[in-house]
Amino acid sequence: MISCRSLRAKLYKVALVRWVDVPKAAVAPLDLPPADIKGANKGWNALLRFNDDLDRVTLFNSSRLGHYKVAFKVELLQAAGVDAGDTVEFTLERDRASREPDLPDEMARVFRTRPELRERWAKHSVAIRRQVVRYIEQAKGAEVRAKRCWIFLERLAETGKLGG
Repeated sequence: MISCRSLRAKLYKVALVRWVDVPKAAVAPLDLPPADIKGANKGWNALLRFNDDLDRVTLFNSSRLGHYKVAFKVELLQAAGVDAGDTVEFTLERDRASREPDLPDEMARVFRTRPELRERWAKHSVAIRRQVVRYIEQAKGAEVRAKRCWIFLERLAETGKLGG
């Protein structure tokens, strides 16, 4: 088993996401841990290093036979001045760290006193929970972050869902 693999691939665009395909054979020696995706292990967790930045990613089966696909954050690509059609160099490494997001203080406090909401939160995928926390944390002010927390807490209480 090796700990890191340097790769080179051409970026392509699907909707708003930029992807690369990597050969399964090139990634196999990393012995990547399976992603915790609801229903089944449909992906593999890895650390992606690109342009001196580090990102936690999930590799999925690609439509190209014998390949995985990996999504790149647009912010990383913009900082490097590359986009779809460009070839990028990056590395992938094993990543066994939890993908569970750190809860905003307001949510953590409510979940301690209302375990039923915590259970409803846990029924959603880690990816959705991460998106919600990211959206909350992107607010510039504490008041807006708290308001966004309450929007999602109220949705959980009323419908059990995070979406509108």
